[in-house]
Amino acid sequence: MHIILLANYLPDEQESMQRYADMLGNFLTAKGWSVEIIRPEPWFGRLKRSGQGLGKWLGYIDKFLVFPWILRRHLRQRRLALNLGGEGKLLVHICDHSNAMYTRWMTDVPHVVTCHDVLAIQSGLGLIPEHKTGWTGRVLQRWILSGLRRAVQVVCVSEQTRKELLALAPELEGRSRVVENPLNYPYSPIPPEKATIHLANLGLAERLGAGRGRFLLHVGGNQWYKNREGVIRIFGQLLARYPQLTERTPLYLVMVGKPPTETMRRVVDQSNLVEQVVFTGKVSEEQLSALYSSAGALIFPSLREGFGWPLIEAQACGCPVVTTDLAPMNQVAGPTALVARLESETAFADQVAVILSEQPELNQTRRKEALRNVERFKPEIALMQILHIYDIIASRQLSLLD
Repeated sequence: MHIILLANYLPDEQESMQRYADMLGNFLTAKGWSVEIIRPEPWFGRLKRSGQGLGKWLGYIDKFLVFPWILRRHLRQRRLALNLGGEGKLLVHICDHSNAMYTRWMTDVPHVVTCHDVLAIQSGLGLIPEHKTGWTGRVLQRWILSGLRRAVQVVCVSEQTRKELLALAPELEGRSRVVENPLNYPYSPIPPEKATIHLANLGLAERLGAGRGRFLLHVGGNQWYKNREGVIRIFGQLLARYPQLTERTPLYLVMVGKPPTETMRRVVDQSNLVEQVVFTGKVSEEQLSALYSSAGALIFPSLREGFGWPLIEAQACGCPVVTTDLAPMNQVAGPTALVARLESETAFADQVAVILSEQPELNQTRRKEALRNVERFKPEIALMQILHIYDIIASRQLSLLD
């Protein structure tokens, strides 16, 4: 069987989705499968590389006008070559549900779509009042949902994501299954001396040092549900409620991801945290491993998530986690994590203080338990489940999944 992995448009800079496609490709190739990765190319997008204004519209031309024609032609050519060569069947895996609209052009090709979350779809349908979507976004999200409804099979990355998807598209009950996201990079604990080198390359070694516990960490983008302003307020609450934590050495908050928004900077200023909050911007995987390995804890108070990759990334490096007491975060992080109610930033601060105040033996035990929790998310486990779904779809035996 020849597998085509349909990946994301590179100018959109959806790095986790690109890693997911690369992970699938590397695994399938190692297992001896015939694999190729295709994606919309930036033909018009080269004129202005931006996700806003004209750049966004040029990207739409590449993705929604040019690529469907290229995709359909490619599928015809690939299927013809497979038939002539007697090399077996063709299957397409759309690696990110935001490309689900392409199912319209593969009604005669076996395919599967991975659904990472339905938050943008819910917002586009007006189901999340606190987050408004513009008219183009509403059109796009309805188109994505329509594509999901046409899919031969949908793989959801968590039980919560599948539950929310079925609330929007109940007809997918028999065509959707859960395969939890695996780690898409081999994160592991980094020794202090090696971590110091990475921190120095980030210009952080002097402030953060090599010792654990001198900083807290948040990893994420600026999407509304990541609650990054809340992360800053929680840190402020922690410093105000537990001054003893900073009696000997300062405590910092390191925020990895997109550059801070004006709102985030305003919260930092108003909380008098300019010296304590560090925005790193984009970091390498090795640098992120060093940060996870050195941090006192990961603070992850997301309002909602489809899965929550940083939770298991942190735990794979032995970093304790404090997250929201809601699915899927509390399920993914497992019993080793501390959780708090979303409504109480004070409760989050209190849970972080628990970790920072633990005796070394207890803290080391917590870190070992975090490593054990991550065993559930070994790539081999998830990818073998996906291979099983491929086999069933390709052999036209979808009824076996029911």
